[in-house]
This record gives sequence, C-alpha cells and structure tokens, in this order.
Amino acid sequence: MIRLTRGSSYADIIRAYKVFIDDVYRGDIKVNETIDFAVDNGNHVIYAKIDWCGSNKVDANINNSICELEIGSSKAGGKFWIPFYTLLLITFLRNKYLWIKLI
Repeated sequence: MIRLTRGSSYADIIRAYKVFIDDVYRGDIKVNETIDFAVDNGNHVIYAKIDWCGSNKVDANINNSICELEIGSSKAGGKFWIPFYTLLLITFLRNKYLWIKLI
C-alpha cells in the first residue's frame, strides 16, 4: 500500500494535485489530506501533476508494507515572494514545481 500525505501549505491551497502511479492516474489529493492507494507488491513509480507542472518521480518497492510519502509545492514556505520564482518554476523548472519524498 502507498500512503500519500499533503500538508497545510498556503501554496495551491484551493487546488488538488493529480496522483499517478506507474503512469496511471489514481486520484486527487487536497490540502491536509492523506490517501491510501492499494498496489501490488513490487516496484512502482509515483509522481504528481498540477496543470502542465509536475513533481519528481519516486521509485518505491512495496513488500507487504505501507510506503509513506509526503507531497508539497516548491512555492511553500514564503518562496513565492521571491521575484520571478513562480515564473521560473512554471517554465524552466516545471517538473520541480511539486515535490514528493519518502517519509
């Protein structure tokens, strides 16, 4: 099972992130939400998208246990106040707009 948690950041607060596992859309995750995805044992690739931007891809090996991941926006933590930071993220760094990491 894959457990994905999204915190309470102000970045994209009214938007949901689309979650993909092995290039298959599996659902949306909203602010302050935790979602479990049932998957078979073995290797899986997890990533997320919002509009044309996305996240890094995380490889997870599932062996009858829960793989816990956290997701968020690179704009969180006040970085969106940096001039042109958002523009940089949505153009040249569009696959780093979101991040996913193992907990």
